[in-house]
Formats: sequence, C-alpha cells, structure tokens
Amino acid sequence: MQHYSGGLTTNFGERVENSFFNVNLYIGKSNMTKQEFLRLVHRFPVAAALKSDDDIEIALASEVLLLFMLKGDAFQLEPIIEQAHKQGKGFVVHVDLVSGIGKDRAGIQYLHQIGVDAIITSRSQLVSAGHAEGLVTIQRLLLVDDSALETGVRTIARAAPDIVEVLPGIIFPEIATTLQQLLPGPFIAGGFIRNATEVARIRAAGAILSSSSTYALWNRTSS
Repeated sequence: MQHYSGGLTTNFGERVENSFFNVNLYIGKSNMTKQEFLRLVHRFPVAAALKSDDDIEIALASEVLLLFMLKGDAFQLEPIIEQAHKQGKGFVVHVDLVSGIGKDRAGIQYLHQIGVDAIITSRSQLVSAGHAEGLVTIQRLLLVDDSALETGVRTIARAAPDIVEVLPGIIFPEIATTLQQLLPGPFIAGGFIRNATEVARIRAAGAILSSSSTYALWNRTSS
C-alpha cells in the first residue's frame, strides 16, 4: 500500500486528500475487478494514452493511475505491465491496435497471462472473450455521424461491455444526454482532449474518465 501525507488540488479543480494515494498494488498476474478499475478511475480523472516508448516512460513516472496502450508489440509488454503494477497503476491494452497477437480468444488469453487488467476493442467477439477471461472490457464507440451512433449503440447493447469509450471524446458533452438514454454506461471519453478545462467539462457531463496523450494532464499541481 502506498501512502503519502498531505492534500492536493488537482488541475481539474478537485481537492484530493490522503486517501487518493491508498492504491493497491496489482502485482503479478491480472486479477483486477471492475470495481477496482473504477476505484482507480475515481482517484484520477485522466488515463494516459500511450503510443511510444517515450509515452510509456513519462506515464510510468507520472501520477496517472491507468495506462492505455494504443500501439506496440504485445510480446514486449510484460515487463512494462509489471512495472506499472508495482507503482499501483492499471494497464489496459487496445487489442485491435497492438501487434503480435491474434484478434481472438487466444490473443485475449495471452494478454490475461501477462497481467493486462483490461482490454479496449471495437469488436463484440473480443468483448465476449474478455469477459470469459475475467478482464475488464471497454468497447469503443466511434461517432462520425448519426448512422454510426445508431449502429454502434445496437452493437454495444448486444455485447454488454463493462465500459464504453466514446470517440472523439471532446464531443462527449454534446451527446452525453442521448448516450445516457440509450446505454447504461459508464462512459470514457477519448480523443482530442488537451487541457484541464476540457477534462472537467467532460466529467461534468457524466464521463467517468478522459483518455489523453497530453502529458500536462498526467500530473496534478501541488496545493
């Protein structure tokens, strides 16, 4: 258990006391429940969207508690996952975008074996495979037009993922009411989120988390 004294005020206008840092270390193979995942979400409102080695290094040294791996070789991830877990961070892999594994049940089993806590995918069959492996599942909803909304909502309703990620996340406040009427959520917003004001606006609209590649959003400011 990590514990630090003192309170902080985040970039997002929230007061965070000592309990923020009471983070369980997910050391070893993945066994994170949805409730544990959501506890990390509630402790920090931004996940680090990772696409490069530099991103990984900076995220591991930052105060974000969830790392979203959006690019890379699955066979290079295990030591990174171990390091993340030792620091009390959860590790999430976008199955559709990483290389080296099949986009099937065997691929999901491999990710589970190396300690991945959750998967992101646009594919309903991989949501089902993730459920079968006991992983937290996040299904992406890409909103390019009204037709994509209707089709995506039907697909996600059938797949029943644990969490829905809405892209581009920056538009979440404009479509939040509609989405909340159509799907149970909870919702993550991802894409084009670049400052604390946007994070706060998205959270106020009902999203539990913003995923961002903006380094400045990966840390708090001291009080």
